[in-house]
Amino acid sequence: MEYKTYEYPSFNIHTVKTNRFKTVNMEIVFRDKVKEENFLVKTFLADLMTDCSSKYQSRKMVARKLEELYQANFYGVTNKTGNLIMTSFVLSFLNPSYVNDEKYLEEVVKLPFEMIMNPFIEAQEFDIKNFNVVKNRLHDEILSIEEDINRVALKKALNNLDKASPTRLSVLGSVEELEEITPKKLTEAYQELINNNLCDIFIVGNIDMDKMANLVFKYFKNPVIKTKEYDMYVDNKVKGKLKKIKEKSNFVETCLVNVYSLENLSEKEKTITFNFYNYLLGGGGLNTKLYQLLREKNGLCYGIRSMYLKYDNLLVIETSIDKKDIRKGQRLINQAFREMREGKFREDEINNAKESFIFALNLAFDSPAGIINNLVFHVFLGLPLIDERIKMVKDITREDIMKVAIKIKPNINFVLEGE
Repeated sequence: MEYKTYEYPSFNIHTVKTNRFKTVNMEIVFRDKVKEENFLVKTFLADLMTDCSSKYQSRKMVARKLEELYQANFYGVTNKTGNLIMTSFVLSFLNPSYVNDEKYLEEVVKLPFEMIMNPFIEAQEFDIKNFNVVKNRLHDEILSIEEDINRVALKKALNNLDKASPTRLSVLGSVEELEEITPKKLTEAYQELINNNLCDIFIVGNIDMDKMANLVFKYFKNPVIKTKEYDMYVDNKVKGKLKKIKEKSNFVETCLVNVYSLENLSEKEKTITFNFYNYLLGGGGLNTKLYQLLREKNGLCYGIRSMYLKYDNLLVIETSIDKKDIRKGQRLINQAFREMREGKFREDEINNAKESFIFALNLAFDSPAGIINNLVFHVFLGLPLIDERIKMVKDITREDIMKVAIKIKPNINFVLEGE
């Protein structure tokens, strides 16, 4: 694979030339520091901007144009990663070498920038018909989340972090927040996106990248000059005593959520070592310490998993359990932590984790999305590229894992108690 960066005053283009795929993938990533008021609005905006534009005034017209471009695919998505909110517009299209049309490449590259730079706005408001279609779609998505006890419990638990922490915020928000969004508010959010967000573009495929860069520069007139950068990490330190919160719900089962802050991890520990710790603790499936202690040996829970939220400096454990078993379940979770600090895990478990991580890293080479995702974090945070990370994985030792085990501090103990 051949990596190259094209630097322009208002954006950079990062390319990976590879003959692995018959498609070319381009991701246009706008990023901004998290602000509470822009979450659901940004999600709404990304959906609406890929449904219509001044030229293509309905999703049907956009779909017809994509079909003409040999079934190209174009969509928008908003993600929160640590301290950043990223709005991405993703285009996938057939490699021009398979198309007998000299104008094809320019036509397909032009499309996303037509959609981004010329939204369907009249009289300072987005078109109401398309607005309502997207609003109904988001309404259904929000309601579907509220029917999942694990997602509801996790959202409520994280909401008890420090009020200034962006980790508390969700990209979907609530139905009440959705009702407050108007076509005019979306227009204001669009102006904020175009005039204030930093932008980088990522391209993967077997194509003349110089030609691609020239076409992007021809059609993308981004007004933001890159004079700033953002820190992606959130410092969710423990302030005061462990917070213990209990709420009742209409769900049948009970969900226990433990949130732990990770303090003073080195870059290697953030990138590699703590992933190993989490894998052995509860993120690696049926053979993890948590699953074995709570489910296999004691039959306490319906399900348990641990999640490493790297850019939020948090470890989260979710447990679906009967409310009568909460105290015993918590004791066993504490026992799992103690055994991890004492290094009570086998060498073959470490080796299995290494094989699993190396397999997952190699798997990233098998899709354009995987390659772009790794390149995004390499550019924004200096994350080592895949080959280098594989070497780092091979060097992990038992002592490395035990060292991070003492850097975990209990922050929140949240119980969403079922009927």
